[in-house]
Amino acid sequence: MKKNIYIYIIAFIIIFLLLLIAAIKVIDKPHIEKSIYVASMTPQEMEAGLKDGAIAGFISWEPYPAKTVFEGYGRYLVNSSDIWKNHPCCVLAISDNIKDEDMIGALVWMHIKSTRFINDPINWNTVVNYGSDFTGVDKTAISIAINNTEYLEFPDMDETRKVFEIMSRTGVLKKSPASMGYENVDELLSNLILAEYYNETWKKLDVDPDWIPNAVDGNIRLGYIDGDLHQLGIYVAAQEGYFNQIGLIPDKNIHLMKFRNGVTLTNALDQREVDAAAFGMTPLLMYRVNENGKVYVINGLNSGGSSLIVRVDSDIQSIDDLNGKTIATPGFGSIQDVILRKMFDEFTIRTV
Repeated sequence: MKKNIYIYIIAFIIIFLLLLIAAIKVIDKPHIEKSIYVASMTPQEMEAGLKDGAIAGFISWEPYPAKTVFEGYGRYLVNSSDIWKNHPCCVLAISDNIKDEDMIGALVWMHIKSTRFINDPINWNTVVNYGSDFTGVDKTAISIAINNTEYLEFPDMDETRKVFEIMSRTGVLKKSPASMGYENVDELLSNLILAEYYNETWKKLDVDPDWIPNAVDGNIRLGYIDGDLHQLGIYVAAQEGYFNQIGLIPDKNIHLMKFRNGVTLTNALDQREVDAAAFGMTPLLMYRVNENGKVYVINGLNSGGSSLIVRVDSDIQSIDDLNGKTIATPGFGSIQDVILRKMFDEFTIRTV
């Protein structure tokens, strides 16, 4: 009996010593800091930088990632939907120029119809053709890009809250909800995102898919980002006659205006040059919070559709392989920048 006890004691001591040695090795192991360098570029500059090796990769919106893959020098490393499901991206918003509730409801109806047209598999070939016409990119690349993009009718409130929190933490948003007169983030977002128009419209369409609201009376200027496949619904609405059905005739009483990016669109909203806009949730949040912009979300446009692209001939196989390398985004505060910060949350991010 005593012999067995001695054996147990010796075994315990050996196990204890082994665990102690392992712990010492972990403690003594030097911490290796991982970092990336981030440059701000236009999508065209990203393409050129990837080709000539100035950057190791880039995060951009479709169809630019698909275009680099189709042209043979780019390769998908990570899609935004893979690391952040249901993240908000682009939205349809109105300024306080629009007072007519019938106009708001008609715009919501228009985009729900467009989104459902895009998502109906029966329309696949037509949607690819529209995407190619809208962006000027080859149909094969557009097919890849559309498959990487989720076209949706309304933004996910929970995920939008996460975007707000990341932007606040990184200093993009300069005010807190309390300083703006709100009890919390949820109250601010409920004021910003007008769900009642969407809820009323989808319920009517669920009862009667052919329901059309009364034609509106008035003029509207609608801005969107040129060639951004996330905003394909605007082009579909024009091509499928959804604008006409609600009394908005392109180039007559609805003027579709192209812009280079979300910053130029928020400037146009601020200068009262547009009444409504299709653009990113993040520049919209910056405009609302930092500039007290009078803007309201009435529809979602998409989730996903942003990707991290690296050179096809590189040895980069994972996020960790980008340690010490430079990648490009459209700029600080863009949804791609927010996605990057979530993607590289264990890295030190340095701006160049």
